[in-house]
Amino acid sequence: MLAIEFFTPWELSPILVVFLLGLAFYYWQAMCVTAKGEKSAKYYWQVVSFYTGIVSIYLVSHTYLDYLSQYMFWVHRFQHLVLHHLAPLLIVLGGVGIIHKSLPEWLKNWKGLPAVVRLPFELSYKLIQHPIVAPVVFVGLIYLWLIPDIHFTAMLSQDLYYLMNWSMLLDGLLFWWLVLGPDWRGEAKGFAVRLIMLIVVVVPQQLLGAYLTLSGEVIYDVYEVCGRAWPVSPMVDQIYGGVITWIPASMMSVLGLVLVLRRRLNYQKREENEGI
Repeated sequence: MLAIEFFTPWELSPILVVFLLGLAFYYWQAMCVTAKGEKSAKYYWQVVSFYTGIVSIYLVSHTYLDYLSQYMFWVHRFQHLVLHHLAPLLIVLGGVGIIHKSLPEWLKNWKGLPAVVRLPFELSYKLIQHPIVAPVVFVGLIYLWLIPDIHFTAMLSQDLYYLMNWSMLLDGLLFWWLVLGPDWRGEAKGFAVRLIMLIVVVVPQQLLGAYLTLSGEVIYDVYEVCGRAWPVSPMVDQIYGGVITWIPASMMSVLGLVLVLRRRLNYQKREENEGI
């Protein structure tokens, strides 16, 4: 297969293209208004992180990989690993401290908008980003889309397939923003809550991954109905998918733990320096 064929959209999604280009352009605007003195090595690492996340979403959602994800279970699990874990994590790490610089005026003056406009969005956001609700939704979506009957239907319905992928991407962005976004006013309890959230989501992912990997029977027969892209046995395909759900996904949460701990230590150092 030629490279151009691989990167050509398998099924053109104008919404996805506009979404990714919009994010990329918005971030570029933030870069343009960032003072030269603020552009340290960390700043450039953030830029690389952000755009790597954008490219990752495109690769798994809008290239030949998207086709493979509909005909190989392990590729599907890799696709969701990127959409729900890796890409959102990279985008959030790259956006913290930079992306707010190009906020439109109506967002900067959000509190000045009429309550009838603000409240529905604020209440919905506070609900989905509640420290108890967010981890449940984060893990719950993984389980939901892997319920055999629902998974079977989603892989055969284009609309439901798109809904599945969009829900994973948007929830990933929300969850990682909650965990690794701006400091919660530097409060110690804020860091503790983030750590607890990450610990909570690790165990269910490990259990699900272990179940898929160690199960003695084929759980997802939709790939038999549609036909697999490669001549791999159903059990091997399922084992590979289970391992991806089990180990890399869990490790992403562990990485989140490390990043939160590092941020907490940096905050303590700042407090100590300011106290001197």
